[in-house]
Amino acid sequence: MNFTITKVQLFLMLFFRTTGIIFIAYSEALLNAGGRDAWIMFFVAAAFVFLQLCLYEKFYKYFELGKIIGWIYIFSWILLLVVSLIYLQYTLNIWVLENTPNSVSLLLMLFVSYYISVSRPSTAVNMPVFLIPFVLIFVIFLMFATPELEFSRLFPIGTSSGHQWIIGTLYGLASFTGLEGYLVLRKYVLPEDKLRFKDILIYQSIITLFSGFLLLVVKMYFATASLPYITEPTLYILKSIEVTFVKRLDIFFLYIWLCWSIISFSLIIFNIRVVYFQKKRKHEKMPMIVLHIFLFIGSIAFLNIGVVELFRDYLQYFYIPYTVILPIFVIWKNKGRGSKCAK
Repeated sequence: MNFTITKVQLFLMLFFRTTGIIFIAYSEALLNAGGRDAWIMFFVAAAFVFLQLCLYEKFYKYFELGKIIGWIYIFSWILLLVVSLIYLQYTLNIWVLENTPNSVSLLLMLFVSYYISVSRPSTAVNMPVFLIPFVLIFVIFLMFATPELEFSRLFPIGTSSGHQWIIGTLYGLASFTGLEGYLVLRKYVLPEDKLRFKDILIYQSIITLFSGFLLLVVKMYFATASLPYITEPTLYILKSIEVTFVKRLDIFFLYIWLCWSIISFSLIIFNIRVVYFQKKRKHEKMPMIVLHIFLFIGSIAFLNIGVVELFRDYLQYFYIPYTVILPIFVIWKNKGRGSKCAK
């Protein structure tokens, strides 16, 4: 694939790829796993991710995927896409589409995704720009819950066990899932658009403040004992906020989240396109058709609450293998033999 992006486009893609599908749910999982110190674990994880990005920026030229590692990433992304579709459909069934056949809503989402996947690369690259105003709107409206927040629920600290710190930190890292996308797309940044330490710091500060804000609002809104019984607490908070022009604020933002998730979904597929088409192939549309048919069949076949629970319980364990161990292995292997990636 021949395309170029700016560093701003790279960070926008990474932001919406990372926050996308999970941002309304990760707070519940992290707080339940980490206990009272969960919010501290999140910021510790964010600092680790910042250091990780700095190292990736230093060694990204050696991230040249071979055939085997490339297919490992492709299959892991496909699995993530199937599970993400199941979670999307499950959430929509609960909140707004309980009477709509699953096949209909899945086909609509996959049709949009397919259109983006067979369009020019610039379509996927520029889609995140349209979501920027909605991020600001989302944050502003969530601030209406401020009178209901109890700052005392952040304390006392230091009460979480060692096991909670391990699992909670893993959940915190999973809040930044998709970091391998930085390595996949970094070589396409315009050479004259240099990435500096401060650029990575600004990006990581923005995504940390956004995700940390959601986490702290949930932490201060709900009593600790009630969280295990609440799913998608962010939507519950929005549901409780009363405004004059929207009867159900949670439904309004649910559709924003749906658009957000579809774009995140498309960015994962864009990563698949970049890796799959790093070598010239005769047919470009047929692999995307096959991929979307497989995603539809896989989602319909495994659409049940058990898969959603597995997704919530084990997502955090994918971070270390796919965004730490595999990239380090690829970089170490290519650096050892002096091979660098080329556009």
